[in-house]
Formats: sequence, C-alpha cells, structure tokens
Amino acid sequence: IQNKEIVSQDEMFLRLRREAAEVVKQEPILCMLLTKAGLIDASTLPAQLSNTTNQYPNPITAAILEPAKSFEEIISRIVSHRLSTCSGGTENICPKFLRDLLEDSFKGGELEMGHTMSEAVREDALAIVRRDPAVETLLEAVLFMKGFHSLVLHRAARRAWKPASVLVDKEGSDDKAISVSGQRFVALLLQSQSSSAFGVDIHPAATIGAGVMIDHASGVVIGETATVGDGTTILHGVTLGGTGKESGDRHPKIGKDVLIGAGTKILGNITVGDRAKIGAGSVVLRPIPSGATAVGAPAKIIGYTPRGERPG
Repeated sequence: IQNKEIVSQDEMFLRLRREAAEVVKQEPILCMLLTKAGLIDASTLPAQLSNTTNQYPNPITAAILEPAKSFEEIISRIVSHRLSTCSGGTENICPKFLRDLLEDSFKGGELEMGHTMSEAVREDALAIVRRDPAVETLLEAVLFMKGFHSLVLHRAARRAWKPASVLVDKEGSDDKAISVSGQRFVALLLQSQSSSAFGVDIHPAATIGAGVMIDHASGVVIGETATVGDGTTILHGVTLGGTGKESGDRHPKIGKDVLIGAGTKILGNITVGDRAKIGAGSVVLRPIPSGATAVGAPAKIIGYTPRGERPG
C-alpha cells in the first residue's frame, strides 16, 4: 500500500509537468509563470522562447529558476508568487520567506482533521478537477483557483498558530501594556494577506478537512472555532460565523460532503450534518440533520438527499 501511495503522489507531480509542457507549446506567453512555478525548465526550450523574448523587452531567461522537485514545492512556489503579486504595491511579507514557510509546513506531520497538509492539499486540488465542470486540467486548478490558494495559506497559518495557553486579560487598563505571548502573528499575517489578496477570510484556528473546494471564493468567511468536514463544497459569499452574542466555541460545525450554496450564512455553534445541502442565500440558525436539504431565511428543510449521494 505504501508504494502505491508514493506512485500516486508522484503521478500528480508528473501530471502537472506534462500539462505545463503542453500549455507552453500552445501559449508560450505563460512560460515565465510556469518557470517561476518550477513546472518547466525554460533553458531547455529555446525554440518556444525565441518568439516571446523577441516580443517583450524583459528576457524571460532572467526569471529562470531550478525546476521543482515535488508537488509540494510547485504549490509553495505558485502560492507564494500569487500572494506576493496580489497583495498590492508594497510587500509586507518576503516571498522567499513565504515559500520556505509553505515548504516547511508541508514537511511537518501536524494533522488537521486527520490529514497532513500534503494529503489535504492534494485532495483539495483533485476535488476541483472532479467537481468543478469549468476546470479541465489539474494545472489550471493549482495555478488560478484562489479558493485553493486560500486553503493552502490557511493550512500553513494553522500550523503557525500557537497562541498562549493562558488567556490574555483584554480588560486591562490603557496605561498598562498587555504582554504578547505565544506565537500568533505570522499566522495572522498569512490570514490578513490572504484575505486582502483573494477575498477569503479564514481564521488560522479554524479546522478544515481534505478535499474541500471553495468555488469562486470571493467573500467567504470562516470563523475561529468553525470546522468543515472532508469533501465539502463552499460557494462564494458564504459565512460560517457567530451570532455576536457568544464567546468561546461559537461557530458552525459542518459535516462531510456538504454543499453550501452561494451567499449562505450559517451562524452560531450549530451542526450541519454529513451530506446536507444548503440552498443559495439561506440563513441557517438551527442544526440541520444529515442528508437534509434546507433553503430560505431562516432555512427550512424541504427534503433529503438519497442515501449514498454525496452533494459536496
């Protein structure tokens, strides 16, 4: 079984390299991006590069990097480059530091809902190819889908999230500085930059399973104590938030293989069961049982998913 897992992991890496080689033949303008991602070795493609370098004043060869040696290195390069170029005119985080941080996070053994970061990110990428009818290749899923990039950054932020074990007194007087303990600021920086760049705000402490797809992604908010199960699909404009009247464990718990429609608001420490479907624009304030279909504001159950069907 172990050998099969290694072959499967290598196959994703090789698939990306094959798809990139085909793309650069047809659309050589993408050679610079694919080179920075470590997907091609531009120095071995002089014929494909000749037209591009003649048309543009900055030679593409100036951006050549060593080809990536693993799927995880490719993803680290893509996400660090995308974040650093989408965060505005000034960089608040060093791209090289971010790339190294992502690669180190991939190498760690910390589990999130039973999955390592490498396992979860691989399943996230495959989920896009399997479930998004607009996506034809694994390459476009990892290059362009900001929901995927946001999940990668969340998974790294979660592993950097090490708050103090003792709660800080927020009611301290103004003239007395509150001590900063634990390790939180790198995680919060990743959250903040990801939110600014991609419009997806996921608290570092949120727990998210593998094979999750955040489609279109703009306007998605996932709170600190929220959980999202394996195989769930979340569309744009979804909020997994609190009611504003609670503290502590105050956010929704989403089961496995759940489909949450665009613009849905799920508020409070409530459970949405496995295989549930929540219609677009719904406001969910009460628990939804497994397999149920709920719509409306407030959401009401209108049916049940057939046994064995996985809406997410």
